[in-house]
Amino acid sequence: MKLIDLTRAKLTQASVLYRQYLTSLFPGEPLQSNPETEHNSQVYDLAFILDRGNRGWILDAICREIAANYPGSVTFSYEAYFPRGNIAHYAPVDLPLPRAKAYFFAHYSYFAVCLKRYPYLKDRPTYIWYTHPKGLMTDEAFAATMNQATAMICTCSQFAERMIACGVNPDKVTYVLGAADPNLFRSHVRTGKGAVGFSTAYYERKSPDRILEIVQRLPHRSFILLGRKWKAYDRFAELEALPNFKYVEIDYADYPQYYAQMDVFVSPAKLEGGPIPLVEAMMCNVVPVASKTGFAPDLIVPGENGFLFDIESSADEICNLIEQAFQIKTDVRQTVEHLSWQNFSADIQAVMKRFE
Repeated sequence: MKLIDLTRAKLTQASVLYRQYLTSLFPGEPLQSNPETEHNSQVYDLAFILDRGNRGWILDAICREIAANYPGSVTFSYEAYFPRGNIAHYAPVDLPLPRAKAYFFAHYSYFAVCLKRYPYLKDRPTYIWYTHPKGLMTDEAFAATMNQATAMICTCSQFAERMIACGVNPDKVTYVLGAADPNLFRSHVRTGKGAVGFSTAYYERKSPDRILEIVQRLPHRSFILLGRKWKAYDRFAELEALPNFKYVEIDYADYPQYYAQMDVFVSPAKLEGGPIPLVEAMMCNVVPVASKTGFAPDLIVPGENGFLFDIESSADEICNLIEQAFQIKTDVRQTVEHLSWQNFSADIQAVMKRFE
């Protein structure tokens, strides 16, 4: 039996699991209506639901790009939606939710938390933006919860496939690739002597040790790292001391001037939803060398506009691909210039319209 048939067969069971899931969370406790809706007469066409920690960061930026081209009224809610502790037991009574005809949740956990407190959401249009797994729920609980949503919009094809494998209704699953501003990230001519670049904040899943090893193994290449929080890396002093390495903490608007210094861009992360810097670099005509996670396999045709490597590849294997990338002659920008934020917003709205 095909995966899609197996998944459909699980849907009735998933609905039962979800009801059991709610009952186990709140035995004997009535789930309240939203007090916010009783005192606020404003009803928006679309409400974006984000955690307080998202303000000014990538999920916030993505939601605002969608809102900028949305034809109806919108509002943004920043509350403690991300589960503090075990998601199975997190549902604060005073969790506000604005009145809206439809909701866009910037992370799947926000939907899980809000749905437990406000079950009426299952009868509203609800759209879930899914970047990458975080291990916050079992597959069974995840599927049972997400099947209550209208649609799950993944960042890439591999995670859309993973949703279906977890038991989410295939009819609810789609994906929309990330984007960048083509007017901000402009093409430049690669010289063959440009830098090798990284663009990422510091997290363990971004493979910091591998970045260090790559810089050490290619002393004849210059490297630029754009990002933040890297001074928290326990080997940062060792990395920063390398003569062929430069770390830059700058405003986002200044990123293009550093992409213009690169010939090759490396994304070595073990897990990604995107990454968005991959699109930015490719728009600047920088050749990508990326791990097979997120939407990298959706964008890169190996040997034509870049290279892909397995997430467990050695630094030596990656360095070999970096050297090959310097030989690529393709106009890389042409392969991604359709991935503008305007088109991204239009694609998201097309998903919403399809599920109306």
